[in-house]
Amino acid sequence: MKKWIGAAAVSVLASALLAGCGGAGGAGAGKTASGDTNKTEVKEAKKADPVTITIGVRATGYLTEDEIQRYIVQPVSKKYPHITINRIVLDDKTNSFENLLAAGSLPDIIFHTSLLLPDLKRLKVDQDLTAGLKTANVDLTKFNATALDAIKITSENDFLMGIPYTMHFNALYYNKDIFDKFGAAYPKDGMTWQDVTELAKKVTRKEDTVQYRGFEPDSIYRAGSQLGLPLIEPKTFKSLGNTDDWKKVVQMAKDVYDIPGNGTIQTFSSGVNAFVKDRKLAMLAGLNWLPNLAEVKDQFTNWDLASYPTWPGKPGIGTQIDLHVMVVPSTSKHKEAALQVIETVVSDEVQSDMAKNGRVSVLKDKKYQDTFAQNLDFVKGKNIPAIFKSAPTKPFPSTIHANKAFNEITKVMTQVTKNNIDVNTALRSYDELMDKYIAEQGK
Repeated sequence: MKKWIGAAAVSVLASALLAGCGGAGGAGAGKTASGDTNKTEVKEAKKADPVTITIGVRATGYLTEDEIQRYIVQPVSKKYPHITINRIVLDDKTNSFENLLAAGSLPDIIFHTSLLLPDLKRLKVDQDLTAGLKTANVDLTKFNATALDAIKITSENDFLMGIPYTMHFNALYYNKDIFDKFGAAYPKDGMTWQDVTELAKKVTRKEDTVQYRGFEPDSIYRAGSQLGLPLIEPKTFKSLGNTDDWKKVVQMAKDVYDIPGNGTIQTFSSGVNAFVKDRKLAMLAGLNWLPNLAEVKDQFTNWDLASYPTWPGKPGIGTQIDLHVMVVPSTSKHKEAALQVIETVVSDEVQSDMAKNGRVSVLKDKKYQDTFAQNLDFVKGKNIPAIFKSAPTKPFPSTIHANKAFNEITKVMTQVTKNNIDVNTALRSYDELMDKYIAEQGK
């Protein structure tokens, strides 16, 4: 039996009836009330052939097992009972895009971040889905226009190679227990990076053998994206790290890590675990980590949110828009059914359910924002409005080397804080590393 993350895949092989020509369906269709056959020829309704659609979703960072069931498997089985959903757990090793493509096993739908869409473009499996989406009755006018534009900009295409199903928000998470322990005031909406850094000094303490960290800013890529700073010039493919603006970003993060006792760098999942599970981190600048907090809702309740830190003179500006996108690669042999799955996930019904359960909708109707997280009992009384006080900044092209660039710019902080390399040298070395890498890849 096929499985994903230990759970059996739901196989829904009942056949769906397609609408016949020349009249309504139901018992007796094609006959008059007296039982005579209509003169108008009516084709017999056809049963849709069973089809299995493979979806590629990473083990973490996208949808949980329960969410896959709730937002994909169950609604698809209800609307298109001939479609079976089978999940492939993507990774960077056995189930990497490259390996799956070579084996002829690339999923029918790939769940990926908009920031790294060039990963798929590099493999030449991107295709224009616009016409197919229209045939599948996906109304693009219902979407947040910025979200659709972002897909084109980050992928450097003039067409939609994928369709978003949710987007991250930005927020500053804080542990009220730590603030209460040290008698410090809670964070407020509208704070700058420098404001949060000063506050972090008040809650970075060592008590007995326990070291409490005041603040984790996460990867400097995010703070840089607020200023619209690309890492690679999209036409010349030259690395752009050694600039005054990037120096300002690195210096900001250095100031955070230079706080005595706050020198441990915990970006990405490490920071989330430090806040959610270890609970020795007072503040975390992050994305939508509500699903992670849901896992410990009975053990960790005394936390809250403030708006994401901003740069002086740029109030309310968040990071580059970070969408989660469904991509149907050109290798899929079941494009029609794959688009039917996508149509279901972006339907009003599923998007409303996602919003009520803590996933930001990509549809523009304000009702999705108004009902955000209303089904989540563990966020009652939290400062949920803070989530929507930061608007994503304008996206910029990621280029096909985005993944490498994101990882390497994040490592710059290790060079600066752990190896005591000055900011100028660290960024110059970053550029040299990236330029060499790009040259070896042949651009």
